[in-house]
Amino acid sequence: MSKPKPKFYVVWSGREPGIYLTWEECKAQVHGAEGARYKAFPSMEEARQAYEAGPPPIERKKASTDNESIKLDSDLKPVRDRSMVNGQCSMFNAQCSIIEDAYAVDAACSGNPGMMEYRGVDVKSRIQLFHYGPIMGTNNIGEFLAIVHAMALQKQLGTRYPIYSDSRNAQLWVKLKKCRTKLPLTDQTTKVHELIARAEKWLQTNDHSEFKILKWHTDIWGEIPADFGRK
Repeated sequence: MSKPKPKFYVVWSGREPGIYLTWEECKAQVHGAEGARYKAFPSMEEARQAYEAGPPPIERKKASTDNESIKLDSDLKPVRDRSMVNGQCSMFNAQCSIIEDAYAVDAACSGNPGMMEYRGVDVKSRIQLFHYGPIMGTNNIGEFLAIVHAMALQKQLGTRYPIYSDSRNAQLWVKLKKCRTKLPLTDQTTKVHELIARAEKWLQTNDHSEFKILKWHTDIWGEIPADFGRK
């Protein structure tokens, strides 16, 4: 049996308009919501264009409500952002070499070590594609896990967008397939060490050479789109 192709669900009118990666998330926003408008698309680019263009004229035909989903491993589940950036960011202009059809990842940590979280967003729309944490860890660990998460998610979705990161350490660790952290294993850090082991195993058992991991030049472009804004 062939693997079902992923879909991207645009909600124009519902509890929280946006783009969702699973039917369950989409359904939660439209089921029982008066005047809900939504539609599934085969690619993120088509979904993004449709969301920005607005809903099509209302037709008499009722929209399909097939119960479909994209299954992700364990707790690495995508979520959507609760805020949208209207229009283009001023950094996207002819003088910049930013690839808009790309992922951007970043991590935040309150202390070193401290409570760490990471996320990935779509560069063009700033839609949050996944988020994890907070758990005890370090910023470098979070940056490393975010890159691996972005690759693993794209493997499942069948996409191969470039991935921006502003962490040279994380990019090196991914290349080496090894998280070279010195964070000791304690009761508080057990979870993050489990995630590290899972990420390292994924790197060792999956061909990720097809993914371009690109450096985000903060000094030229400003903060990476996935930045948590806590500096």
